[in-house]
Amino acid sequence: MEHLHPRAARFAPWVAEHLRRSHWSIRARMTMLAAVVATVLCVITSVLILDHRHEETTARRLARLYAANLELAHRFAHRDAPEVIDLENVPAMQLAAVAGQVVSATPRMRGQPRMATFVPPRRSAATDRLLCDVPGFPHRCVLVAAMWVPAAGGDLIAYSALPAPPWYVSEALVAELAAGSAILLIVMIVGTYWIVGRTLRPVELITAALAGAAAGDPGHRVPVPAHHDEIRYLATVVNDTLEQQESALRRERRFAAEASHDLRTPIAGARLRLEEALMDPAAVDWPSLAKDLLNDVERQQAIAEDILTLARLDPERSSQRERTDLADLVRSELRRRLPGRVPVHTDLRPGVFVECERVLLGRLLTNLVDNAQRHAATAVTVAVRAEDGTAVLAVMDDGAGIAPEHREIVFERFARLPESRALDPKGTGLGLPICREIAHAHQGSLTIEDSAQGACLVLRMPRAG
Repeated sequence: MEHLHPRAARFAPWVAEHLRRSHWSIRARMTMLAAVVATVLCVITSVLILDHRHEETTARRLARLYAANLELAHRFAHRDAPEVIDLENVPAMQLAAVAGQVVSATPRMRGQPRMATFVPPRRSAATDRLLCDVPGFPHRCVLVAAMWVPAAGGDLIAYSALPAPPWYVSEALVAELAAGSAILLIVMIVGTYWIVGRTLRPVELITAALAGAAAGDPGHRVPVPAHHDEIRYLATVVNDTLEQQESALRRERRFAAEASHDLRTPIAGARLRLEEALMDPAAVDWPSLAKDLLNDVERQQAIAEDILTLARLDPERSSQRERTDLADLVRSELRRRLPGRVPVHTDLRPGVFVECERVLLGRLLTNLVDNAQRHAATAVTVAVRAEDGTAVLAVMDDGAGIAPEHREIVFERFARLPESRALDPKGTGLGLPICREIAHAHQGSLTIEDSAQGACLVLRMPRAG
């Protein structure tokens, strides 16, 4: 590199770096692969064609030699052979005695020594050899055919020779093969470049659309190709993913707005009371004010704890899960609870095992039972059973129930029905959403189903084993 021009030497590393295959596009790599494959196929095809033509040409020349020897055998059978053989089909021919002297020859071979020393077998009509540097053909290789001729003075050996065809047969054939291979290679390169580019065009559009989505447009969608192929499947999956991300973003924004509103309300109320108290400290009932401020702080703490609980829930977290009998878990959680406003009855079927994180599932049960006790008239019932490979946990109360049109609203974050606000003014509106998130984290579902009286919240989870 020190012998290069300074400017060329400066760009040489950049050129070498970008000539690496890792920097090539898919179109370039596929085009290069197609060019290499086409080149290999052209070379193999050309070699096969040349080999076939070489054998064909060799066979034709040997046939000429055999025909010429056979004509000599017919012409001089049991006759005296002349000194000159006037046969134009093969210009290089000799009739030689068994001892080795040349008896007769064509004009081109007159005065030349015996062109070959091999003797054909007596039982064979003829034989041939590939010889080089024979008399009359210096620095060349020729095909020599030999045959016995029964002449009048004794048996003679007829030798005839023609130049052996070269491996490439002829320059014209090589030129034709080279031209055909070049045309095929150009067509393959151009066709592959165009086809791959056309195939990857939807991918480029998908990339551009994803760049738009990443730039801050969550509603952007990628175009779906018309052909039912892998790229269409990719575009469909990308659109589904973008839809889920947009929905998640909307939920997070709504959640942040609602959380900030619920956190600002007690903070604003506490600040207002403090400002009023500081304006006339002597006229303020400080113990009552402290009690009100404590209630506000407790509400803020409850909201913060519920928000942290939602943030920690991860459907993929499974390292802390263990095989648990759902009935035993319910009994242990209910034993730790203080007696509520109404009694809790149980209908627990043993042997219903699930893979769960006991702390989270205990939190779900506690939230459901607390919610049921607030709305129950006389009692709450907790049931555990198995249904077709599914573990079922149902919490029922005998209260007023939840109207069908409100059964999904109560699972929205910070959503509270008027009855709930009246029964629990300090509630955060995150209890049931947390329960549903815990159910989803265990590949389960939490829904409100019909019941004869009151509300019936049902958790369904896959059974273990």
